[in-house]
Amino acid sequence: MTPPAPARSLRAAFIAPRSIGLLVLALVLAGAFAALGQWQISRAIEQGTVIARPTERTVPLTAVAQPASQQTDASVGQRVSTRGRLVPSDTVIVGDRLNDGRRGWWVVGHAVLDDPAGSQLAVALGFAPDQQTAERAAAAARATPAADRPLVGRYVDTDPAEPSASGDPTALSSVSTARLVNLWTQDEGAPTFEGILTLSAAPAGLEDIYSPRPGGEVELNLLNILYAVEWAIFAIAAFYVWYRLVRDRWEQEQVAVLIAEPVHDSPVHDSPVHDSV
Repeated sequence: MTPPAPARSLRAAFIAPRSIGLLVLALVLAGAFAALGQWQISRAIEQGTVIARPTERTVPLTAVAQPASQQTDASVGQRVSTRGRLVPSDTVIVGDRLNDGRRGWWVVGHAVLDDPAGSQLAVALGFAPDQQTAERAAAAARATPAADRPLVGRYVDTDPAEPSASGDPTALSSVSTARLVNLWTQDEGAPTFEGILTLSAAPAGLEDIYSPRPGGEVELNLLNILYAVEWAIFAIAAFYVWYRLVRDRWEQEQVAVLIAEPVHDSPVHDSPVHDSV
């Protein structure tokens, strides 16, 4: 009887031609997964890169925005200048405002601009730490005669309109152009700028509104980063699958060899039987 072939070592199984071929395939797959992961990371960096804009150079308001037009990303945070007159009776106060970490009130006015003639703009005049100070400043603004004046500050995004929880339609907790237009008593139906102008210099009795330049930090896109991690896991999995395929095949060979080996039983010698006399 031909004796069974000796079992090969695990090292020999890994360097066999079949195993080398599977390793090459695993390398190709891992390389493809790694390339996809790198592409996802580059996408995350590309989408998270903040494009620098000259927001600190004061430009005419009409250079970055137009009335009755949707506000653009290029206009948000831009320092602008314009001219117009504030409508005294349309001055309101808005609560729940943060000013460099401090909570308080804004005094917001209604400006009728010279360019475009008759267009309207919401102007945040200044910040007050408490409601009483804000009301005194608003009363002073209502008592000031309307006069044409320069308006310089930062053009910021409008807040979404929020209904008043107290039932008072003039109790404002957000600076929403859409809502302010409905409160202006001298609204002439002229086109309105969607954004809000925060004045650089607050009038007497109010503090300057903290309105820093738009942030320049780069934030990576988290979804792309998660995709990149998934592709890295797939690349590692390709090598693990190769390892398991080779090892499982080797273990099957070991079992086959053990089954094929002859079983050597110990010889059994019959004991002599002695007949009883």
